[in-house]
Amino acid sequence: MRIHRIFHELESDFLSLMTQTFDQIDDLVFVMRFTGKDYEYIYANRAAKDTVNLPDLSNPVYLHDVVSESAYKRLFSYYEQARITQEKVLFTAPIEHRGQQIIGESLLTPVYMKEHNLHFILAIVRDITSHEQALQNLKLAQKELEEERLRLESLIEYNNEAIFQVDDNGKIVKCNPEAKRFLKGTSDEIQSTYLSDWFTTNFFSEWFTTVPKPMKNSQHELWITLRNQIERHYIKVKFIPILIATTRQGWYVLVRDATVETTIQDELQRMAFIDHLSGLPNRRAFDDRLDYLLEQAGQTGEYVAVFLLDGYKFKRINDEFGHDTGDAIIRETAHRLEQVVRDQDMVARFGGDEFAIIVPHIKELDIINNLASRILSQFEQPFYYRGKEISISVGIGCSHFPGTAKNKNQLLKEADYALYEIKEGPGIGFRLYNKNK
Repeated sequence: MRIHRIFHELESDFLSLMTQTFDQIDDLVFVMRFTGKDYEYIYANRAAKDTVNLPDLSNPVYLHDVVSESAYKRLFSYYEQARITQEKVLFTAPIEHRGQQIIGESLLTPVYMKEHNLHFILAIVRDITSHEQALQNLKLAQKELEEERLRLESLIEYNNEAIFQVDDNGKIVKCNPEAKRFLKGTSDEIQSTYLSDWFTTNFFSEWFTTVPKPMKNSQHELWITLRNQIERHYIKVKFIPILIATTRQGWYVLVRDATVETTIQDELQRMAFIDHLSGLPNRRAFDDRLDYLLEQAGQTGEYVAVFLLDGYKFKRINDEFGHDTGDAIIRETAHRLEQVVRDQDMVARFGGDEFAIIVPHIKELDIINNLASRILSQFEQPFYYRGKEISISVGIGCSHFPGTAKNKNQLLKEADYALYEIKEGPGIGFRLYNKNK
């Protein structure tokens, strides 16, 4: 192979070339030797020395000498895992750099020299707080593509993003190991196929047939499904033109699978608007929805009604039967309320036994009394929990917009006042706010 011939010609200069190459990249590169008790720093590139503040490696320096006690235990376990299993280990950990904390994504690659019984670990640490650093590395590699081929191959080989080198039509020329893992394909299966062949979406085929194509980086985010797979992936894609002497010679396509982080973000966003006990929208979701509907009602002339509900002597249930029973009653109350409202209505829980309902798109105000009757009927039948029969009653106060209220705050105050009148009187039943009463 050509690369073997080059290595043979370089002979003793190869190590110097490799260290010079490592010193040019921004990733942190360490070579660690297992001594039987600890891991000794054998080599560190310039970026690593600058970040970790390593002492002179002409004398033995061990992992325990450089990191804190808590960090040592964690890092040592990762190194041991790589050495013992002889498999790559990928993990993330915080790193202090010039008074600031960055998040480093570390890839540990074990190397075992059997004839000398030596265990080495090649550690490559990437700052994942910003992907711009990786892009800058690729841009520099593009400017000196022929002169720095070995450096570029190394950078691509160990990159934690799926990287495809494609021609101007999207035909795959080569790809890194992470790309093979992402596509779940072998080199023979991927070679000479088109990137668009691997996805059910037309995104890649349409992008490569677009004329003219951009002459600078292009970034996209989208949901895709891989060929012969069921699960969907949320990916972040970057197209980077390969420019040699100002002429484009194809593209690097970087694909990062962000499904997990996107799913977590979506779930956190959803949870911020959900009451966890009842599963109903919470006060925040209620306010957002009401703001939108009131603005819409001002344009259409339709009514929006707000119902405020409060359980009658609900605290007695918690005191007499326990909080598990009280929680079950809350969930059943939410279920019963959802049974009587329309699809476009919103049932929300404010907390405790306080519920609220938004009823939009009302053309005839008779709907309000009809809904109130249906709600009250839901509480005519007792609740059952673990063989216990529990009777629940509710008070309902209501107001509508447009009406005497001019804004959301007044609308809620009117409904609350109507509910207050119920609670101060019979304690149960329904009352629609009336300014004259």
